Amino acid sequence: MAKKKFNQRRTQLPRVAVLVDTSTQWGRQIIRGVTSYAQQNGPWHLQVEPRGRDDRMQLPRDWDGDGIIARVANTTLAKDLSERSAAIINISGINLSGYHFRRVMTDYDAVASLAAEHFRSRGFQRFAYVGPLKVSYVKSHADAFEQRIVADGDQLQRFNYAFESMSSERWQVQRRKLSRWLANLEKPIAIFCWGTAASCQLLDICRLDSIIVPDEVAVLAGDNDDVISATTVPPMSAILNPALQIGFHAAQRLDRMMKNVRDEDDDELIPPIEVVTRGSTDVLAIEDDELLRAVRYMREHAFSPLTVKEVADSVPLTRRSLERKFREWVGRSPLAEIHRLRIARVKELLATTDMPMSRISLATGFGTPEYMATAFKKEMNMTPLRYRSMTRAR
Repeated sequence: MAKKKFNQRRTQLPRVAVLVDTSTQWGRQIIRGVTSYAQQNGPWHLQVEPRGRDDRMQLPRDWDGDGIIARVANTTLAKDLSERSAAIINISGINLSGYHFRRVMTDYDAVASLAAEHFRSRGFQRFAYVGPLKVSYVKSHADAFEQRIVADGDQLQRFNYAFESMSSERWQVQRRKLSRWLANLEKPIAIFCWGTAASCQLLDICRLDSIIVPDEVAVLAGDNDDVISATTVPPMSAILNPALQIGFHAAQRLDRMMKNVRDEDDDELIPPIEVVTRGSTDVLAIEDDELLRAVRYMREHAFSPLTVKEVADSVPLTRRSLERKFREWVGRSPLAEIHRLRIARVKELLATTDMPMSRISLATGFGTPEYMATAFKKEMNMTPLRYRSMTRAR
């Protein structure tokens, strides 16, 4: 049906509806990714209606376009879409029983690994998760994070959070429960949250209860919103999810479907980009004073021509003692940690700036673009240029 409709319109612009919210950074980045693909491979006639995340997403009954990209989050929308002849791509991680659409979505296992690594690199040994655990996909998110924690012999504390307006009585009840839960946690502790709303309210409770963030409680949001993150005290660290790439890949896949090009039925999983580190996790929870000083020195000088011997001499420690302490607290060698810091910074600059490779290599301690490209390809299995192209959806 989609092929027949597309062929009938081949002299016209393909009509594509994008049913995602426009009130969040995630939704707007999805739309940017779709628009980027359409500009490069279209043009398309895109239909986008301003909507909040909880607003009803619905197309007119007589809409007869060619393709739909949607966050299919409820059975009402799923039923409506399943009855239409247009090609459809779902960008939601929500599984709705009885409905199946081809999906392009965030790889939540990779998100969990990134969050665990972020906390581990800061020396945390106690972990918790806050989110609406009664929602199946949020529970899966928490389960994936727990698997990474348990693999290292630790346990995960959980709090079942439900979003409520801070002016409501229900929020006051939940606030008291969350306050008691936080008070009983052994500290320091690292808390991973499902989204920005839970993270914001958690940070607000910490402030009201005089819990020091990030020294006693470090908070990492599962999704990044630059505007919201800047409003919290301290500013909120967050996972930089691949919304731009999801939009681009969803449009690419939809284009193939509209042209009746063979498409596999599997979900396409896009990994997160990096952690945007801000004040809510910018701490080292390391109880060994010598190692703490060594790690601080390493982070201050990682993007200069730093050697492991220089780090050891700064404490001072023997290189052998430094190696032992690093593996005990951080889980890797000092050299591997320097390398990790540099690669993470390269990824961030590639994804968020237009800096040329020569400047990035100097800014991250690699010295030359050739050396940076070799190290990056070994770590990421792709060139820096390819990574930039993927993350910037162009």
